[in-house]
Amino acid sequence: MLNWISRQIVAILCIVAFLSPLIAMSLIEFYYYSTLIGWIVGFICIVIAYIIVHMRPDEEELAS
Repeated sequence: MLNWISRQIVAILCIVAFLSPLIAMSLIEFYYYSTLIGWIVGFICIVIAYIIVHMRPDEEELAS
């Protein structure tokens, strides 16, 4: 299970990033700043996914 998560972490982070503002907007009745927090969480997830993608070695570097 952990091996699958480590291979799919970028896709999971992107899905969470795009869903977090939508979920936060539905929680606006409970907490006034939930939309802002949702956008911040989404942005952080996108930045982490971007960093992970750039830290991975290229396929052609592994082959040589």
